[in-house]
Amino acid sequence: MENEIFQILTRWADRTEMVLNRERNRLKIGKTGDLDKSFKTRVFKQSQTTFEAQMDFLIRGRFVDMGVGRERKIESQESNRDLLSPKKARKPKKWFSRAYYGRLNDLQGVLGYQLIEASIRSVKDGLEGNK
Repeated sequence: MENEIFQILTRWADRTEMVLNRERNRLKIGKTGDLDKSFKTRVFKQSQTTFEAQMDFLIRGRFVDMGVGRERKIESQESNRDLLSPKKARKPKKWFSRAYYGRLNDLQGVLGYQLIEASIRSVKDGLEGNK
């Protein structure tokens, strides 16, 4: 069962990375490619009964998702004044939140189904052993 859960989590992490890449491309995020290069996914066994999936990327990727931070580099004092003047807020580009949390719901469903299947097998084996 442990190996099966590890495989499910690994496939989920790979698929989630692919979905997030597709969302970044669709929304045209990351002109320099730094965000793509910084994206790293790993799955490992944290303890005997716990597995963990980590997704690491530059924090400015989350800023884009939330619509905060500056949009361009500061080049001169004149451009600084432009940044400080009240303008319309930076528009969030939801490349991470919707896709990631939607994928978490998928993982929860698959693992819940696996747990139910394992419970049914355990009960059946117990009943057949008592005959």
